[in-house]
Amino acid sequence: MSQPLGTMRQLAYVVRDLDAALKYWVDVLHVGPFFKFENFVLGEQKYRGGPSNVDLTLALGNTGDVQIELILQNNDEPSVYKEFLDAGRIGVHHFGLMPEDYAAECAKFRELGHEAAFEATVGGADLVYFDTVDSIGHFTEFWTNDSVFIDLFLEIENAAKGWDGKNPVRPSPL
Repeated sequence: MSQPLGTMRQLAYVVRDLDAALKYWVDVLHVGPFFKFENFVLGEQKYRGGPSNVDLTLALGNTGDVQIELILQNNDEPSVYKEFLDAGRIGVHHFGLMPEDYAAECAKFRELGHEAAFEATVGGADLVYFDTVDSIGHFTEFWTNDSVFIDLFLEIENAAKGWDGKNPVRPSPL
């Protein structure tokens, strides 16, 4: 990843129609290519302290150094994504960043009174969404400084460099 640790790396949107969202981002905003992760199930999911088994379809693409994530929830499991849509909300769902010290940053957010609204793993690497809606209008996601995230995000970022508009939606590299 070209951005330093601790900087906002990702803007994420929860959508009701992934194909329409992808078409807009690609055709109107010229962002891409996007990598699509179908039926992506995160490991060890906890939603507000209880179990969850959310099934997602994700699309990840870059505009410059910033990753855009489009999220479609495929089931009715409790999650921060379903909560967002059920509340009638639109717009940015969260921004994501990789703190220099994941544990310390998580402790700081808990001390500030932000609940860990959703916790999960990807390939054994931790991620957490803090409920910062009252403070900034959306959630805040942290990822551990792990090659699972670094390698994937770098691959997506590099694909966007000099992208010629061809093959705008690609299968997941995982």
